[in-house]
Amino acid sequence: MKRIILHLSFWSLLFLSGCGEDGIVDSNPGEPIDLVTNLEYSVADSDGEVTLTWELPSSFPENIIQPVSIHVRVKTDGITASTQVLENAPESYIHSSYDSSKEYRFTVKVMGSVDTSEPHISNLRYSPGKTVVLE
Repeated sequence: MKRIILHLSFWSLLFLSGCGEDGIVDSNPGEPIDLVTNLEYSVADSDGEVTLTWELPSSFPENIIQPVSIHVRVKTDGITASTQVLENAPESYIHSSYDSSKEYRFTVKVMGSVDTSEPHISNLRYSPGKTVVLE
């Protein structure tokens, strides 16, 4: 009986602690950010480098604070190897540890901030990602 009461108390406490509003971040996507365009890559096997280039969207939603950032995710053989946030609206990225025997996926997203006074509303907005694959 003591064990049942202990289990019920534990689960009740766990359930009730999840009902609080503190720490919840609501999504507030607003107007979407457009994708990067003309995402291309070049490989310099001698240096072990991959250079990505792209063009930023020609316009941004009105509430996006300029300059935007770029979020680059690198997956090697299906596993996330790194993520980078590049500041000040860059249009290129160099990955310096390329191994031609592995598969690489580079995903590039535009990332912008908005002004929000709500503590539970995220101030970050992302575009859908654009991906290139090197096999």
